[in-house]
Amino acid sequence: MYWSELQRVPHEYSEKLHQIDENLIRLLSERQSLAQGKRCMPEQDVVQAWAAQYGIDVPQINWLLSSLNHSQHSFMPSEPGELLQVLPIMKKTVLAGYEYAITHSMQHENGSMVHLEIKQLATEEAVAHFRPQLQLDIISETPYAVFRHGASGGGGRSKLQFLVTPRLPEPIAHVHFALIPFAAPMELPPKEIILDQEVRFD
Repeated sequence: MYWSELQRVPHEYSEKLHQIDENLIRLLSERQSLAQGKRCMPEQDVVQAWAAQYGIDVPQINWLLSSLNHSQHSFMPSEPGELLQVLPIMKKTVLAGYEYAITHSMQHENGSMVHLEIKQLATEEAVAHFRPQLQLDIISETPYAVFRHGASGGGGRSKLQFLVTPRLPEPIAHVHFALIPFAAPMELPPKEIILDQEVRFD
């Protein structure tokens, strides 16, 4: 055999899996036909009931339904483009010992970069390192596509950025924000690199 020849990669695939996959594709086609490119998401209490019934985490169900809503018209620019201005938002709420603040949006040529800050409030307890499995949800008459665009944190704090297209309107009075549980199935944990060598500056 030469390197240019194609070789089938061995894998496990049964007739049962074939039937399930074919049903998934058929149902996907039916859903796209019914949705007609519109954003269609069930209420979160329905998602929680499905999670309990089928043993799938709520963030994973939301990830799946959100990916189904991304129609062929959803546009994710490779770069936000030129910064035009900063749009103050300052929406803040507290839940289960954590403060969530949507602080502002950097209004770029190709979309909006919305900034979210999360802070642990109970500082008398051990400071937690947490990994938010959350997606920004925008409720508006205008359909928006939202993409995670970076995260950082440590010491009981976390910052997330979301790229939103099209750009958010100004003023922003008729746009409402929410956070929903959101995580890809079988998400690989981030690779940890430990830097522990002595460093000198001459």
